[in-house]
Amino acid sequence: MSDTTDPGVGTQAFPSTPKVPSAPSKPIKVPRRSGGGNWLFRLAAAWLIFIISVTILFAIFGDALPLLSDPTLKDASAIKQGPSWEHPFGTATFGQDVLSRVVEGGKISLFVATVVTAIGIFVGGAMGLLAGYYRGWVDTVVRLLVNTTLSIPALLLVIFIVAVRSQSLANVIFAVTLLAIPALARIVRASTLQVADREYVKAAEVLGAKRSSILIREVLPNVMPTLISFAFLTTGIILVAESTLSFLGLSVEAPTITWGSIISEGRISFAETPHMVFLPALVLFLTVLSLNFVGDQLLKRYDIKEAAIG
Repeated sequence: MSDTTDPGVGTQAFPSTPKVPSAPSKPIKVPRRSGGGNWLFRLAAAWLIFIISVTILFAIFGDALPLLSDPTLKDASAIKQGPSWEHPFGTATFGQDVLSRVVEGGKISLFVATVVTAIGIFVGGAMGLLAGYYRGWVDTVVRLLVNTTLSIPALLLVIFIVAVRSQSLANVIFAVTLLAIPALARIVRASTLQVADREYVKAAEVLGAKRSSILIREVLPNVMPTLISFAFLTTGIILVAESTLSFLGLSVEAPTITWGSIISEGRISFAETPHMVFLPALVLFLTVLSLNFVGDQLLKRYDIKEAAIG
């Protein structure tokens, strides 16, 4: 039997690739995520902890705390004074300590924002969960209520409710809550629509689990990060809304004070007491900014797409 192998085909036709000497092994450097926002996040969280702690301590112990005095005390010898060691935020029109008034006003402002956000999370979150998971006529009804409420100018709606009813803490909370519920319901609905289409939810449905059980055990825990993140943003919005009402004289009545009413009072004699406007406004600004920054960082951490909230 003759050899049919082509002499041109062989090891000479396909010479082996020369071995390239391997470079000495070096540890692979994994690029680290930029931590530029970490220190800002810590500052924002520290400010929120500080302002809430001071407010709670003042509510419990009152004027026994250092640097604080009775915010309604009128000292004729210290009328309209600028910041000093004795009065770090200066004094008001009738000699009241502005720092004490800011802390006192923070009790109402933060209380309103916290209660409204909690109600909005409970009611609006439940509406969004039901609409996003059950869909059908439930989704249609919820969307109709949400879109109808959001189509009304927010400030006009709140002013109308407070004007028709009385200027009380309960009515202010009720009016501002009507703004928080539809916004949170819309956000939770968008997040629920995404979670409801995931594999583990579909698998639970195929296995015959009750839809109510799936909603509580599978959908709700995965929607909570979205809800918590937007809770911080909502609290900041409510603070601004309540302060706006107070500034316009449509929030709680005197002698109860809030941050907005302190700023409004200082506006009357702004030329003489600019500290009555700038310092309370600075506290309000830092608080809202911190709430927004913490909420924004949580949104990025949980990779929540704002484009899905439509």
